Amino acid sequence: MIKRAALDGSRRKLLSAYLMPGFPYKDSTLRVLRAAEESGVDFVELGVPFSDPLADGPVIQHASQIAISNGMTPSTILSLVKEFRKESQLPIILMGYVNSFLNGIGRDFASRLFEAGVDGVIIPDLSYEESPEMRGEIEKAGLSIVLLIAPTSGDDRIALLDKSTTDFSYCVSVTGVTGARKNLVSDEVKSFLQLVGRIATKPFVVGFGISTPEAAHEISRYAHGIVVGSAFLQKISEATQGGEAGKASTFLKSFRAAIDK
Repeated sequence: MIKRAALDGSRRKLLSAYLMPGFPYKDSTLRVLRAAEESGVDFVELGVPFSDPLADGPVIQHASQIAISNGMTPSTILSLVKEFRKESQLPIILMGYVNSFLNGIGRDFASRLFEAGVDGVIIPDLSYEESPEMRGEIEKAGLSIVLLIAPTSGDDRIALLDKSTTDFSYCVSVTGVTGARKNLVSDEVKSFLQLVGRIATKPFVVGFGISTPEAAHEISRYAHGIVVGSAFLQKISEATQGGEAGKASTFLKSFRAAIDK
């Protein structure tokens, strides 16, 4: 499970980066993970490439296809996590779909994730109502289950998801798929996050659409932290092979500085 110290938003706002293993190049992952940690992220989300990513927009869909063409599989990702664990204890959360875990790894996926050094999972297509069995297996294995809170969630639903998530929850800033957005910080988004803040008893981060340090700073005022995904993938896709770490570092340091203001 995620160590509470890693989620202590009283020290500073939390920063997470979403990375697709095997993107933009087959050997990019460890370089980018090292750069992310050096740049001050509090945890990372590793996407599990999938042929039909229902919750993801064009950037992550493209990254997923590149990763698959580079031979990335759920088992390969576990091998990368094991390799990274030889040098780092940075919390790692796998974000993938039910099929990727149950079929890509197996019914014992939770214990295999834990053995590899994964700390938690986010499963966008697993609804709360369908989740008890998988949630039980995940927590029994010693992993965190991170549940998604949508802008359409009412008071009772927010309280239920907050109670059922292991260590922290993930607020989806907009209805729709992932992807960088220019005008994210609307009154509706602020009201939604303020509502979650009044109800939730555990930390919560915000993702989907945060594309600039300015937006990250503004959104972080209403949450314990932010997740940057599509914009981060777009940035490292501009790098030549071997130059991903430099692109990742510059980008993430700008977000770290923005939410630390």
